Amino acid sequence: MYYRSLLLPLQNTNLPSSTVLTTTAHLHNPTPLPAEIPRDLALSHIHDHDLLIRLDPELASYDQIASSNPANPKTKTYKITDTMHTLPKGLWDTTVSFEADITDLDDGTGIEWVIRAPLGLRQRSTWRIISREELRKEEEEKGVVVKKDRGETEWWLVENVEITANRLLVGTVKGKCEGSWRGIHGRFVEGLREAIEKGKGQEGERK
Repeated sequence: MYYRSLLLPLQNTNLPSSTVLTTTAHLHNPTPLPAEIPRDLALSHIHDHDLLIRLDPELASYDQIASSNPANPKTKTYKITDTMHTLPKGLWDTTVSFEADITDLDDGTGIEWVIRAPLGLRQRSTWRIISREELRKEEEEKGVVVKKDRGETEWWLVENVEITANRLLVGTVKGKCEGSWRGIHGRFVEGLREAIEKGKGQEGERK
């Protein structure tokens, strides 16, 4: 979901299409969940496709369309349109559309996004809710260098991203991802907090 604002200025650019010039970049983005948020609530939100799509601050609209993988009933396909605020600021807007598959993972821990965008760009991401110990093992297996102690946080939102595109584009897209993921994860966590507060209010009304 991060690279979308790059597509508008680039979609009319003639980049080389040779697979020799195609490369892949990877990102690993873990966010601790506050202790007051139960795992079941986090999982219910992560399986809510509407909620996830709306985390995008540039979203204009989206529609569910015919699945690109009808053999898998867990895969839903969406046509997503984003609004791009072009310069000079506020003078006019324009949009870009692309398709995205969201699939609930078989192990129940989260979802997989696959986004197919202009210029041959393909972004595959997983969003999962896993334990601190599962995160530790995963990072150890992948050789991820952890710069600070994970503390005592039990449950984590873990996003792994794979970006495949022309070499001229991958670095820019990766930079966009690195600059945006904390804000998007923050909106997800804030939504969980709001759900807890709403539940407390409803419980108080019943009493």
